[in-house]
Amino acid sequence: MNKSRAIIVVSNEDALRVVASSARISTQQGTAMEIYDKSKGDEKDLRLVNKVLASGHKSVIEHQTFGIAFDDVSVLVEQFVIECRLASFTVKSRRYVDFSEAGFVAPEGLTEAQHACFDAAMKARFADYEQLMALGVPKEDARFVLPYSLRSNFFMTVDARELIGLICAMLYGRGKGFPEVEALGCQLKEQFDRLYPGVIDGEAKRYPHYEPMPLPGEIKAGADRAGDAELIDAPKDTQGFLNAVYGFTGRFSAGGDSLARFTDARPREMEMLHYTFKVKRVSLACVTHFTRHRMVSLLVPPVSRALAEGDYVLPETVKAIPEAEAIYRRAFEDQAAAAKEALALGMSMEDASYFAMSGHQLDLMISMNLREMIHFMKLRTCRRAQWEIQGVAWKMLKLLVNREPEVFTHLGPSCVYGPCPEGRMSCGHPYKNAWEE
Repeated sequence: MNKSRAIIVVSNEDALRVVASSARISTQQGTAMEIYDKSKGDEKDLRLVNKVLASGHKSVIEHQTFGIAFDDVSVLVEQFVIECRLASFTVKSRRYVDFSEAGFVAPEGLTEAQHACFDAAMKARFADYEQLMALGVPKEDARFVLPYSLRSNFFMTVDARELIGLICAMLYGRGKGFPEVEALGCQLKEQFDRLYPGVIDGEAKRYPHYEPMPLPGEIKAGADRAGDAELIDAPKDTQGFLNAVYGFTGRFSAGGDSLARFTDARPREMEMLHYTFKVKRVSLACVTHFTRHRMVSLLVPPVSRALAEGDYVLPETVKAIPEAEAIYRRAFEDQAAAAKEALALGMSMEDASYFAMSGHQLDLMISMNLREMIHFMKLRTCRRAQWEIQGVAWKMLKLLVNREPEVFTHLGPSCVYGPCPEGRMSCGHPYKNAWEE
């Protein structure tokens, strides 16, 4: 039984007074508090808010925030939701938590034959997960055999403008066609409408046409492959560009100490420089690490594409145990066969997406400015980072260093810049510099 729920657990109803006040303040005389005192949070304020939103001034509703609990939803939904750039998330970690008893979500409306095929495949993957851990494979590596039907639980904090966009995407955009996503969108809309009736309906009328990424047409059984990265676009002369922007602000002299620039408390100048990578063959689990960086632009293909290509990551901890490796490889082969069977039984490719496993690989594209790059490298080249994202981050960094070593040799984990922020969780082996190994 599908138990997926999206519940607004925190909503400040008094925020309507602030939203309405913000709708008034740009056109009315008086102080902020004088205008606030005029707002009563009543029907008059709601009509004003709807009118202002209809005219395109959507920033006013950003003063309303929500705390949302996503309860027993699939990982497929989790990946969909956390791609919202202007929201905060906390997700139950599959690196540290045992998911043996988590259970899974089945798509609604399956035929008896489709459900039997789906149910058998999912139970087999959970059995593989338990077997791998029993053989000594760490949870963070055993999780790669867990399917995207796995039940996930997480919290989201978001302002109303972004939530409206998410609900519209779930109901009318890229979520349309995924029954679980649409059902959760309906749940959220119903709860949102209690505070702001008519707002989402008004936005739906103006919601632009969405051209979805094409879904694959067939499923293949792949093989284990290593991840990689390619630098697609970067400034031709990073050092020269940095000199120009710092010359504009006058904060550092041209040709000055690059390390001082990289450790500056507010390096706004570095936001002017952008870098785009194609990250190749990373697991769906690893995609989540990239998605969690909010100040980036990210292109992620549909999950079904990873299932269709069939390639997967193979952890060293699994390779070290022959019996575990046999179980692991068979899991991906069997899952591909089960997905093919389900499609032959008439299952849609959207529903077949739930057959994807956390270890299946995708390519993605990511673009970030240099300030975010510093933050990304501090976290992801750290020895305590998950091994797959750590390896890819070092490949990305080496591409930059090979391009302009005088600039990028200063990038690296947090310990390169000062004391380790991990406290008692520190690895105990700080880098003296990022390139000592």
